[in-house]
Order: sequence, then structure tokens, then C-alpha cells
Amino acid sequence: MKRLPIYKSACASALALVVAVALCPLAVLTATAAEGPQPGPLPDAHTEPSPVQTVSAAGSSRYFLTNLGQATTAKIQKPWGACWAFAVAGAIESAILKAEATAAGQDQQQLPATSPAFAAPDLTNLPTAPDVSERAIAWFAHEPQSEASGGAQAGEGFFLTEAAPEEQLSAGNSATAAAALTAWQSLVSEAAAPYEYNGYEPGVSEAWYGSNPAFDACQEDWSLPDGLRTAEDVGWRVSEVLRLQSPANVAADGTYTGYTAQATDAIKRTLVDVGAVAVALAMEQSIPSDVWSGNSENAESSESFTFSTWSQYSSAPTVAQNHAALIVGWDDAYPAANFQGTESGQPPADGAWLCKNSWGNDGLFASLGGEDEAARWGLTDANGQASGYFWLSYYDHAIADVEAFAVTPVTESADALYQHDYLGAAEYVVPVKYSTHVQAANVFTAEDTQLLEAVTAWTFEADAGCSVTVGVLPPGFDAATASPDELMAASVPAAHAGAAFTDAGFHTLELDTPVLVTAGQQFTLTLEISADASGFNADEGQVNEGAGTYLGLEVAYLDPAGQTTAAACVANAGETFVNVGAGWQTVADLNAGRAAERARVGKETDFVYGNAIVKGLAMSTTMADPSRVYQVVPLTAV
Repeated sequence: MKRLPIYKSACASALALVVAVALCPLAVLTATAAEGPQPGPLPDAHTEPSPVQTVSAAGSSRYFLTNLGQATTAKIQKPWGACWAFAVAGAIESAILKAEATAAGQDQQQLPATSPAFAAPDLTNLPTAPDVSERAIAWFAHEPQSEASGGAQAGEGFFLTEAAPEEQLSAGNSATAAAALTAWQSLVSEAAAPYEYNGYEPGVSEAWYGSNPAFDACQEDWSLPDGLRTAEDVGWRVSEVLRLQSPANVAADGTYTGYTAQATDAIKRTLVDVGAVAVALAMEQSIPSDVWSGNSENAESSESFTFSTWSQYSSAPTVAQNHAALIVGWDDAYPAANFQGTESGQPPADGAWLCKNSWGNDGLFASLGGEDEAARWGLTDANGQASGYFWLSYYDHAIADVEAFAVTPVTESADALYQHDYLGAAEYVVPVKYSTHVQAANVFTAEDTQLLEAVTAWTFEADAGCSVTVGVLPPGFDAATASPDELMAASVPAAHAGAAFTDAGFHTLELDTPVLVTAGQQFTLTLEISADASGFNADEGQVNEGAGTYLGLEVAYLDPAGQTTAAACVANAGETFVNVGAGWQTVADLNAGRAAERARVGKETDFVYGNAIVKGLAMSTTMADPSRVYQVVPLTAV
């Protein structure tokens, strides 16, 4: 099972259009007056208004979220290697803007042929709101759960292997961010957690984005209070995470093996349907002096970056990512010839993504009072300012970890989230695959009288499916003394949710019927994940009997293998049970059995399992109001 890597990066003029209209001469008709009433004028012929010509946005040859006001300005990640947090925050900001436009009745899939989305990219006066805190995403990515935030799972999560000041906001990736975001954590506003060190005062303190060699902002305190972890002042929650296939195919040893056009199409579809897409890549980390002086046209190209056209293309035979950025649009006709003078050469064909970087823009530096610190980095906008945006070839060998985040307003979301998994699927690309039918189940205790209406689960392949069954345990059932088989046998199925999904990732599924639970009642969520599309019956929402399945459990690697963060699972007794073909067992038993088997063949235990990666979403109900009296009416005659 492959572990996901941690990324640490270094730091129009208006034209008036005159339309000439030719007027036909009017013929003057004369008529002889006639006696009697005369017919009135004939009514004008009825004509239907010409329908507005629309086109499929995803099928267009070019499309830019910037032109629709659905991508925000480029920000400054300096002094931290927090590019991944900036890419994730930018993706969420874009998803919110997209969702707001959809809620306002604007069709995102079929756009008028004259839509600005299809014009040349407009990088001027981009939105500055919503403004999601990158600092909160980065800080809480390596802060294990406290009792206040994680309850019985206190201690679970990621932690720094070396708690050095220079690692405060650096280590992470989009998967670690997704683990927190899908747990309703770390999504707060920039106003609540600004990207600056504690005690910073603009115009008084040394600038955190500055280049003063005598001042190291990484030595300052960038910590955040734990209570901020669960704040939700942005007003939105992440309800889906799309893990898309990369257009760059790479073998297990990191060797590039080819390009997949279908993956490019999937990214386009996601840009239209959801919003901007975060990606990892191998980015040029140095900035030539010509760029700093505003003379990028004469800047010498690097191994993979052409500064004169702000174009990135890596043709390295073996890929290794060092940065993250955000895709916000595409142009199928972007010339391959624009990637010039690099060691990588030109891509094999035209086509490029418009991307947002996190090294600032001229306007942002000016607003911070740091014009002299501006990197002058990125495509020039209509005002002649560096925008922080660039082009990335479709055929770049290093594109990886392609993710988008769909959002739902807090006001339209559930009231309660039942979960034991705060690591989610952050520690692996795919779980362990079984050729047989395997299941994992979480057991929860209802906090109040509520309606359980939805569940969440993960899939790990395109077009694969997952199934979740809700069961309720009888009142007074003694789960503490029951065996795993006895407990799961006593759970009475009450509802089900199952579906196949176009893209792998984290999904929210509505139950076929809400389940009423009362305070103190125990219920189970049993998860099954198909290992491929053929193993799932989409009509019935079920994994086919005998099909290959993934074991949906958290994982924590015991050896950080040179990475700057490590993970810890907390799986308490009675929380999760697993069936891998020989009956139900505890997670502790599963871990012990795996450790014994590895010891038998002379191997050390490399990772341990945690809880099942399935959550429950519940809504409050008036049935919890003791002042109300309900009468149960039998459906059949007594």
C-alpha cells in the first residue's frame, strides 16, 4: 500500500462597436375609398424570439473561471512551504463562488456562446472574497485532536516528527487537508486566522513576506488556538472531495509512462461543475533577476519554465513533485511553441491549463505596503500588473494529486456529524484490496433525538461505488459484553445508501429513508467499497457478491520514512468492527493478526489500522421537544 507524499515548496481597453443598419425604402400605398366599414390593419406576423445559442462549457476549446468571477486573486505563501494549503483554500474559494452562482440560477454547464468564459483570460480585478484561511488549514494539519475537538479520538491525527519553528506551516498535502475538512474542521476565514505571525502589526512589525536577511519570520509564533479548529465563520462545509486521475501516467517507481486524454477531460468537467482544481507539480523554484526587475521577456528559461510566456512544461523521465498550484481554466489552442528555451523542450501538442500560483501578485504586495518586495511573478493583467497566474502544459509529466472540493452551506447541512475517523483516507492512495467481500462498521451512540438522514464514505477508483447500511441496536443492548459477531447480528437494518461515483473521493449519500434515533440509542454504519466499477450494482446500490472490495479503515504508518509528519490512530474498544471473511472482529484483533503474520515472515509492522472511514449526518427534530405529545397510530386495524 503506497503512502501519499508530503509536499514542501520553497518559498483592457474598451472598443466601441458601431453597427450599420440599412433601411429599406417604404412603399406608399394608395387606395380608393370604399363605402361601409373597412377592415383594420392586419396584425403583425407573430414571431418567436430567437433562442439564445448555448454551448457545452466542458466541450469548449477554452474556458476560464477568472472570466466568470469564480477564481480569487493569487496570494503569498512566503515564508512557508504551504503551497498545498494555498491550493486547497483557493479550490474551496472557487467552489463557493461556483455554488453561489448556481444557487442564483445561473446554468454552469450550458453557457451562451457569447459568455465571457470563452474569451481570452481576464486576470484583472479578480475577487478577493471569499477569503479562506490558509494558515488554519496548514496549522491544524499537524495538530492531533484534542478532547474538545475529537472527543474520544483525542490524540489522533498528524504531528510533526521534529517540532522545529521552521516546520510550523510547511508539511502537508491536499489529502491531509481533506481529512480535516471532511471532519468539519480547519475551514475558517482569513479574518479569523490571518496569514501572519502572532503579534504582527502592519507598518510597525517586520513584514512576514519581506526579504530582510536579518529577520526570519519562520522563527516567530504562527500557532493558533485549538478552539479555532471547529469554528465555521466561512459559512460553508466541504461535502465532497473529488480525487481525479492525473493526465500524467506514472509507474510505481516514478517513471513517466504516458498521457491520458480522458483525465484532461475530467479536469475540464470538474472546473465547470465544481470549481478550481488543486494539483501537485514540479515547479521552478528560483526567480531570475530579470523577473524581479519587471523584465520577464528577457529572462532566461529554466529546466522547465519559460518566463517570457509564463509557461511550465516538465518532460523529466522520472517525476518528483515539489509544489502545488490551482488550475482555473484551459485553452486547447495554447501553442506548444510558447514553451521555449527550456531543457524540457516543447510539449508534443498544443494545450495548457491556466493556473494560479501562491507567490503573490503586484496588487497584493502594494496593498500590504510592500511594493518593493513584489516578485513581479506571473502573467500580466490588463493594468500591466503581474497577476501570479501562469500556464501549465496538458502534457507536463509531473502533474499529480488532482483534487477538487465541493461545498454546501452550513445552513443547508446537517446539525450533527457522527465520526470516529479524523485521519480519513489521508495516509494512502488506495486501501488494501481484497478479492473477497469485506466490511467495516462503526458503532455510535445518539446524542439526542435526531433523524439520521445521510452518510459519508470514500471510493478509490473512477466509476466505483460504495454502500452503507444503517442498523439500530435494541434498547438496553449491552455492547460492552457482546462479541463482535453478537453485536453486528443484533443490529437491525433500518436504512441504506449506495451509489457509484464518476470520480474517486469523499462522497455524501442520502439514506433511502431517515432513521429516527433517540438520545443514548446505539446504531451502526456498515461500509462496503467496491474495488472497481464492474464490482458494483448501481441499480441496487450494492457491491456485487464476490466482487473485489477495499477495506475502508484509517491507516497510520509507524515509520515516517523521512517525512516531516507522522500519523497516529486512536481506535477505542467498541467503536469499529471488521469482517474480512471469517466473521466480525475488533480493529485491535485485526492489527494483532497482521503483526503476527508479518513477524512470521520476518517483517516488521509497517502500519496499523484505525476506525472505519464512514460518518453519519443527523438533523434535529421536533420530536426531541418534551412539551410535544405524539400519538402512534397503527397502520392496520387492531
